[in-house]
Amino acid sequence: MKPDILPLSELEKLDVEEKVQTLQQYRAAYTIKDLSQAWSLSNPIQYYMWLKKQRIYEQIVRRADKFEPSKEWKRMHDLNGRELDRGRLRDLSADQFRYLLDTDSTGPELALVFRRLADFLQNEQGQFRCRIELKAIAQPIPGDTSLEA
Repeated sequence: MKPDILPLSELEKLDVEEKVQTLQQYRAAYTIKDLSQAWSLSNPIQYYMWLKKQRIYEQIVRRADKFEPSKEWKRMHDLNGRELDRGRLRDLSADQFRYLLDTDSTGPELALVFRRLADFLQNEQGQFRCRIELKAIAQPIPGDTSLEA
């Protein structure tokens, strides 16, 4: 039987040990997506950010669950059934990350990635270095045979 999910405001009132124990029970019964929806979080990344703000991130998040932008990119494309190049995350501490995106993609797909990164960075402290190069890819004109031999 799944435990009832407390409202986020009630969960925040618990002491650290109770909070960790409750969240561990939730994670055994629910997905992060389920919890995000129950707490009206716009996406699962906000769940991780909330854990960081509560200073319980390391106690709750299993290594396989830690937010990695490259995993988000892969998950997004796996859902679409396509395999595209994806970013890479190197072995850095939980407070640091390196995200490299080198791919040919559509505008809406890239917009989704940028929105997720923006949500992740919204409450992050510290300085970041960012370099973005975005260029259109020439598309062949249908029926144009001028380049054919």
